[in-house]
Amino acid sequence: MRCEEVVKNLKILYVEDEDEIRELMQDVLGEDFALFETAKDGQEGLAKFIEGSFDCVITDIQMPGMDGLELAQRVKKIKNVPVILLTAYSEKERLFKAIDVGVSKYLVKPFTPEKLLDVLCEIFEQKDQILLGKDLLYRKSKGEIKRGEEINKLTKKEKILLDLLLESPERIVSNEEIEEAVWPQGDFSQDALRTLVKRLRKKTDKDLIENYSGLGYKIRLGNS
Repeated sequence: MRCEEVVKNLKILYVEDEDEIRELMQDVLGEDFALFETAKDGQEGLAKFIEGSFDCVITDIQMPGMDGLELAQRVKKIKNVPVILLTAYSEKERLFKAIDVGVSKYLVKPFTPEKLLDVLCEIFEQKDQILLGKDLLYRKSKGEIKRGEEINKLTKKEKILLDLLLESPERIVSNEEIEEAVWPQGDFSQDALRTLVKRLRKKTDKDLIENYSGLGYKIRLGNS
């Protein structure tokens, strides 16, 4: 799959205290993504992350106030998105700490915008194809379900629901969370939700989505 297809729908948060580097990345990479938001330090980055809905955080490690490692820790507690750490350091102690935090990748400065794009492509190409069960593959960027040679295209609401369930496969996603994500403009009803789940099961597998009456739904991977 071409890298452009994978990254074009991503929302990226880039945190860097050096104005020249931050502005260069914005100019060179800004149009490659659905959103490329920048922040000048960890505090501003965390505030923007809380307010927005980002798919990945790229952050410098050495910043005044909140550094990149602390930002990564706080981000991971809010939402488990990939974090790329930018560092001028090579000390093992710092890199071990980055692993403990759950940083996906690190780049040693200086690096080119093309190198950063390559790293993003590598991360999201791996995340783009999700095995839901035996012979049942979800192509996230295309919004397609593939079983053998059969391909089913998901509607917008079906894709939002499936993505939401996949974000938290270990827990029940509440009806309220689903309503907020899938029906942000209102017109939600339990009948509409049940119909949506029924359609999604038909395109995937009848046992993929479990209903917890009165609570919400949970995805059940690897059982098809």
